Amino acid sequence: MVAREKVDTMVTLSDKRLLSIDEFGIYASLGICKAREIAEVTGSLFKVGKRVLVDRVKFDRWCDEHDEV
Repeated sequence: MVAREKVDTMVTLSDKRLLSIDEFGIYASLGICKAREIAEVTGSLFKVGKRVLVDRVKFDRWCDEHDEV
């Protein structure tokens, strides 16, 4: 078995591709309910098992292509 070294790394929201709903709400300046709704509308919702994540790159691309929801 290989021992893993604990590394303290700070990752900003703009460095992460997949964000939790809470992180996405902060990133997009939205409340949790609206964040989930916008993630669904923009097609950026990503599910891994029971985890619900938001693809930040897809959301950013959608924002670049649209003026409003």
